[in-house]
Amino acid sequence: MKLRCVFLFVPTVFILCFLLSACGEKTPLPSGTVDISSDTETPEERLGVPETADYGGETFRILTAGSVAYEDFTFDEESSLPLDSAQFKRKALVEQSYNVNIEQTVREVFSTSGGGAGFLQISTDVNAGDCNFDLALISGYDVSVLAYSNFLYDMNSIPGIDLSKSWWDQKANESLSVSGVMFFTTGEITVSDNDAAMAILFNKELHAQYNLENLYQMVYDGRWTLDQFAQLCKTVTEDMNQDSVMDQNDRYGLLVWIDSVLGVVNGSGQQCATVAEDGNIELTLYNETTVAALEQFFSLAFDTQYSLVYQRYVTSALPMWLNNQGLFWTVALEKLPQLREMETDFGILPFPKFSDTQTNYYTTVSPFNSQFICVPLIQDDVERTGVITEALAYYGKQIVTPAYYDVSLIGQSTRDEESAGMLDIIFDSLVFDLGFYYRVGTYNQQLINMTQRGDSNFTSMYDTYKNSAVNLLNVINEYYQAAVAEWQ
Repeated sequence: MKLRCVFLFVPTVFILCFLLSACGEKTPLPSGTVDISSDTETPEERLGVPETADYGGETFRILTAGSVAYEDFTFDEESSLPLDSAQFKRKALVEQSYNVNIEQTVREVFSTSGGGAGFLQISTDVNAGDCNFDLALISGYDVSVLAYSNFLYDMNSIPGIDLSKSWWDQKANESLSVSGVMFFTTGEITVSDNDAAMAILFNKELHAQYNLENLYQMVYDGRWTLDQFAQLCKTVTEDMNQDSVMDQNDRYGLLVWIDSVLGVVNGSGQQCATVAEDGNIELTLYNETTVAALEQFFSLAFDTQYSLVYQRYVTSALPMWLNNQGLFWTVALEKLPQLREMETDFGILPFPKFSDTQTNYYTTVSPFNSQFICVPLIQDDVERTGVITEALAYYGKQIVTPAYYDVSLIGQSTRDEESAGMLDIIFDSLVFDLGFYYRVGTYNQQLINMTQRGDSNFTSMYDTYKNSAVNLLNVINEYYQAAVAEWQ
């Protein structure tokens, strides 16, 4: 996701002059051109559908439903906020190029069960034979149930959508595709996948006060491991109110978000479930590395001298973080805009590796925070859906991503140049864990519950829910086997 400033001129009836602060000031463009930034523009990367078409002013309806109210396609006027402005320009360009009206319905509903607003809307529509929405951006838990319940269109079968293009996330495609069938994915059509990436923030004032090692260099050297992380967490602790009780009023090495236990599993190079060579999804959660990584994490997280599982006390750790009460804080990147007014500087790090022998860092795309692109099975005009979806993704890469990354993240949400390199590592290492999205064995929630209540007996929990995990996988695999025959 590293971006460099080059120019591509795309003809359109809509005059856009998109200025990226990261690129410095630019000469105004001639009338009838769009300034777009990309470093990968080649003939093979051209938009594979017509750049213009006339759909007679029809309404293209998009449903967004998830834990975060993403308004990627809502904006109808220019905005002073760079990301909002870019999303407006992308929408206006597609509307005028194809003579359509893009209408987005946004529903923010916390869903951890797979039966949330997105699932209910699309399942109801499909069962009734109604096409109320052409495209949807649905929470990870909901979209996964829709996928194996025969409510979604195979995206590989939609004319015009080319998932091999760079504006679609290839890691997502690889992880979420089962035997060549793809019911949901993500890419630069939305910023939700990047916002859902887990990361670790560190307080630079406390880092300097305690004269700690350069953490960025530790990451680059491959030494940013669970063990090193735990040792650093034990350097900062203070009973700030001197009441001999460590609680939300004190300072810790680590403020623990309970969902971050999933980041520890994936960060160690493990996944709850993966697609095997025979095309079936198999359970892969339990192994020596996972056991060891969780043992190490729980040992740190449950040591109240150094760590605070803050959700035992408060809903949000934000006030504590703003008050310099933590050296580290595990978060999803969607938290960053809330920190723009923070007085103390902070840095961004990927989740640590299990050990220094592990080659790569890995970053969880949170099942709770994530939202994925999908197409309801009932379509009024599937060819139109393919064209508009592909155009939105393509221009998302050209217009929205630079504003999100260069301006909103790097220019407004981070505090140092080094964080840009960390974000590159994070976005280049995204993990889309099918097992967590499909809630196999409810292991995702069980791990979170263990963190919440201070329970470290992973083996016992795993054994308790293994049968339900296997049974659900059998159901899912049976459905995909039938889907392969239907769609291919």
